[in-house]
Amino acid sequence: MLAACLAAGKQASARDQDGPVPPVVSGVVWVATQLVPSPLLAYGSGAVHGGARWQVTPLSLSFGVAAKPVRAFFVAPIARYSGSLELLFSPEWIGGAAQNSTGWVARFGSRLYLPVAGKGESFAWSLGGSYYRAAGGDGFAAELGAYWLFGVFGLTATVAPKMVAREIITALQIRYF
Repeated sequence: MLAACLAAGKQASARDQDGPVPPVVSGVVWVATQLVPSPLLAYGSGAVHGGARWQVTPLSLSFGVAAKPVRAFFVAPIARYSGSLELLFSPEWIGGAAQNSTGWVARFGSRLYLPVAGKGESFAWSLGGSYYRAAGGDGFAAELGAYWLFGVFGLTATVAPKMVAREIITALQIRYF
């Protein structure tokens, strides 16, 4: 999967570059930034647990830009936050799992981004939904997010009513692409 992500990042970087920067370097940087997790806090059953979240965007459809509205894996911030709909895969690890189970969660879902100020680069909202697989059961979750500073930083709140001891998850999203 890492090789596929690197290849997709390299191809997207080659298309998005205006200057003579080698696409291999951009692809390596892109993969490296995807490996940096976003910190999160989960609340449920009267306890707070820490964790980390990663995100992969296999497909994005931007309705806020005219050039290349359909993108895969490497999504430029202006294409995402100016208005888009994306499919997502989000592995995460959350503390507080029941005994004899793992804290790993896999999410598959979609998210809608809507610009609020500065074509979304100053401020944007998101609304999403996902299906998750976790120890102790699977279920559906809803998410609301706010993003600022060119979309590099965001705050999301995810509600998963059936995820025992982790029903509400707040994450500080840190994204470069």
